Amino acid sequence: MSRRIVVTGAGRGIGLGIAKKLIAEGHEVWGTARNPDGATELKDAGAAGVLKLDIGDTSSIEAFGAELHSAVESIDTLVNNAGMTSVDLGVDRRAQGPLQTTKDVVLRQIEVNAVGPMLVTQAVRPLLGKGTGPVVLNISSQLGSMIVGAQMPFDVGYNSSKSVMNMVTVMSATADTDVAYVAIHPGWVQSDMGGPKAAISVDESAAGIVGVLNGITQADSGRFVKIDGTDHPW
Repeated sequence: MSRRIVVTGAGRGIGLGIAKKLIAEGHEVWGTARNPDGATELKDAGAAGVLKLDIGDTSSIEAFGAELHSAVESIDTLVNNAGMTSVDLGVDRRAQGPLQTTKDVVLRQIEVNAVGPMLVTQAVRPLLGKGTGPVVLNISSQLGSMIVGAQMPFDVGYNSSKSVMNMVTVMSATADTDVAYVAIHPGWVQSDMGGPKAAISVDESAAGIVGVLNGITQADSGRFVKIDGTDHPW
């Protein structure tokens, strides 16, 4: 069954890979990008539309919500994919740890990676309420896990932001039982964020994410999963 799906940060990387696979499966996909004019590959793949969205800017989120509401009467799925690391803020990798980083760097990553997706979800929640089997899939990270984070004490802002995203996911699942909220670790991916030495390709990650997404039901709400569908440790 074809679904109407919104994928944030779909202009490149994992978001683009997810969008392209969903389009290939016959779904109606609306992607977002900070610069829609530059999202040519997404447009060429057959996206229903590319909307401007900067998840670190509240006014941009509000404008995106209004634009989407004017374009469609409902959506079935939201994939909160857009995000950033401290490198995107110009921070040297040697200055990302809890004993080196700054308040501004940590708070900005939490604002973009956790608060932004939460506000995007709020903006589209009325449309999800009119959809079929509505799902919010939050692209999190293994680095948001306390167990994994304890073994990798770098980029404390990124790790913390994904922990906050996971908390928002489980709290949303409890607060809103009409929508399935799931967080997923996409794997260590060969993207701009993951780097060329990462374990899996964008295509492999996207295939796993879409496979999990296709099987999500309300019974899965509140889970944190891997791309093979198994539970990820918190």
